[in-house]
Amino acid sequence: MMSITEEQVRNALRTVRYPGFSRDIVSFGLVKGINIDNGEVKVQLAIATNDPNVPATIKNDAEKVLGALNGVRTARVLIDIHAPPGGAGGPVGAQRIPGIKHVIAVASGKGGVGKSTVAANIAVALEHSKARVGLCDCDIYGPSISLMFGTRERPTATDENKIIPIEQYNLKLMSMGFLLDDTSPAIYADQW
Repeated sequence: MMSITEEQVRNALRTVRYPGFSRDIVSFGLVKGINIDNGEVKVQLAIATNDPNVPATIKNDAEKVLGALNGVRTARVLIDIHAPPGGAGGPVGAQRIPGIKHVIAVASGKGGVGKSTVAANIAVALEHSKARVGLCDCDIYGPSISLMFGTRERPTATDENKIIPIEQYNLKLMSMGFLLDDTSPAIYADQW
């Protein structure tokens, strides 16, 4: 029987996708240990989820992939399941925003496809359903939310240097369009 290496096991696990994502369980950092003993492979995973289908799917897919490798007699995948931080449902572990229950992101790799229009319509529809809604236009080069909501009001700041959003149509709005004139250049500096 051919012996199997940890690298072969890890490469096989790279073909196992996290359900609902295009990324694999290795790139997500879910693999915490690999033990190989005379053709018996044990893999330890750690997953933060509230969905019981996620670990079951990953376990089945991983054991199937590992069982197909030359040199593997048995494959066992053990999973430690943890509650996600702040109740989030995915493996990414994003930070929660205090006071915010849900975040909807509208994005595209291409300009001019209607991201701002879609975001504005979602915000208005949610507000009509009695949800408290804030809309943040993160477009630096062509912010259009201020134009779509018909205001060029300038936001103010608190003593703690926190920006107070503009309120229009019962929505809290923030956009670079409120901070710049139409012909002003935008200089953006990110803190590291």
